Amino acid sequence: MRPPPRAAAPPGTATGSPFARFSGDAAVTTRLFCFPYAGGGTQVFRGWQERVPPGIGVTGIRLPGREQRFRERPFDSWPQALAALTEALAPETARGPYAFFGHSLGARLAYELTHRLTADGHRPPELLVVSACRAPTVAPRTPPMHTMDGPTLRRRLREMNGVPPEVLASHALMELLEPVLRADLRLAETWEPSPGRIAAPVLALCGEHDDIDPYESMVAWKHHTTAEFTIRAFPAGHFFPRHEEEAVLATICGRLGTGGGAR
Repeated sequence: MRPPPRAAAPPGTATGSPFARFSGDAAVTTRLFCFPYAGGGTQVFRGWQERVPPGIGVTGIRLPGREQRFRERPFDSWPQALAALTEALAPETARGPYAFFGHSLGARLAYELTHRLTADGHRPPELLVVSACRAPTVAPRTPPMHTMDGPTLRRRLREMNGVPPEVLASHALMELLEPVLRADLRLAETWEPSPGRIAAPVLALCGEHDDIDPYESMVAWKHHTTAEFTIRAFPAGHFFPRHEEEAVLATICGRLGTGGGAR
């Protein structure tokens, strides 16, 4: 049976919160805002809170087109995405120390928001964690995915282990996922990075077997910060946080102090 078409909310209409907060505020001294990969949602960060020290509060960024924002249209341009996310995050920067984590598309969003928030006079993040994302000055190594036909896109997703096999095998589920995924991929693949360096320390994370954003494509992040730069590789592919979650979080927490700042 085909799924019923969803009635999209008018452009710019928010139907759900952009934040999925996985901790209470009482003991939190540093908030870790997590931006998902293309097609991803906040559920990928749901288990992180129990794996980080009590002083770190994990908050997933919920993009339009999924979860409680299912009826909203996905972002279709960088100006639209950055305007909406800046408006949501600007008040959060005044609440105390925070850090950004982003994977693939999420890393691009986190980097651009660091530029935007700082330019607008807001507090910068204590740490920017860029995961599986080429440095701004590095050209893409693989052809764009958002223009692929359906079978080719699904084959590439299968090769990347980017979508569970049972979802790829379901016509109904792919009908729901594919428009959001293509919109996110288009955003990621039309990224025009902001020039200049950010004032926040950068921690770059990559997969040793990633053919999209390998170590060689990420080490140049060191040229995009005026602060400290660190890079760490994990024995997995593009979606290494799924398989190396404990090591990834240990690396982030090792760089992020619970007393309010990177170390």
